Amino acid sequence: MRSKFTLLTLFVLFIISILPSMAQEVEYTVLVDGLNNPRGLNFDADGVLYVAEAGLGGDIDVDGPFGPTTFGFSAGISAVVDGEVSKVISYLPSMSMNEEIVGAMDVLPTADRLWVVMGHEIGGITLAGTVVNYDRVSLRPSQIFDVFGYEHANDPDGTGELLSNVTSIALAPDEMSALIVDASGNTLYRASADGALDVVTSWENNPVPTSVTFNSDGSQYAVGFLMGFPFPTGAARVELYDSATDELVTTYEGLTTITDVLFDVNDFLLVVSYGEFSGETFSWIPNSGSVTVILPDGSFVSGVTGLNFPYSIAQNPVDDMYAVSVNSVGEAGSGIIITFSAP
Repeated sequence: MRSKFTLLTLFVLFIISILPSMAQEVEYTVLVDGLNNPRGLNFDADGVLYVAEAGLGGDIDVDGPFGPTTFGFSAGISAVVDGEVSKVISYLPSMSMNEEIVGAMDVLPTADRLWVVMGHEIGGITLAGTVVNYDRVSLRPSQIFDVFGYEHANDPDGTGELLSNVTSIALAPDEMSALIVDASGNTLYRASADGALDVVTSWENNPVPTSVTFNSDGSQYAVGFLMGFPFPTGAARVELYDSATDELVTTYEGLTTITDVLFDVNDFLLVVSYGEFSGETFSWIPNSGSVTVILPDGSFVSGVTGLNFPYSIAQNPVDDMYAVSVNSVGEAGSGIIITFSAP
């Protein structure tokens, strides 16, 4: 008993000792600019940052799920090395729907593959609503998980609205499976190495799950929720699950418009808030996005604030620096990646 008490006391003292520094406003620097609607991002083992750019839509008119939509091949995957951006995969489908751009939504590099998440389904458009495995050498597709097809065949959330918008992926530490989030379908899937796609959880009442992350040893995973229109401030949440049983462990409430979650190397949970929505003007408020840190005791600590439509966060395994995609919705070339030190 004494040894357990001593360890607990030391842990509490450690948390107390770092709270003052974490409460201070975190300073950041701009790593790269000139991106087109940057969304999900992840580092590989060598510290190369991969960024999914949703693109700029196009000039081809198609029938989208929410009205007039234009389509083109302006989305892609970029790599950032020593502050320089290079295109890795080009000419992926990009759609502009009611002034919202969707296309490449997330990217996850492994030793031999690039997992690429393609957003909103639109019938007849190649790769829309899928997760594609690309070989890292040939950059040829080697495996496709058809989330769009599963939603239309099975309607796992039972709403009768056959909508799919795949937004996030997290690879299990053993790399034998991955978790995939469908925001419009309100469903979490498990994709297996053998090509199987299975429902893990579906949520009712349209909470709009946007993001998923494993902790360092893979024993738990967290799912972040945007929450639906009119995106009330403080209405979003993060749900924490046991990986072995897929049972809900706890819920962190009181957050706002979550677009990404990340367990860092210390198993602190970082949450990206896209921004606040004005019920008076029915529009998003610029520069109201932020990064919040959830400590192991469940308390919140402010990280970076005043960000303009941030979307995703990743941590560099080489130097532990964080990277966040900002201006994730905007004019051509307005997207940036910022970096800051671990709090």
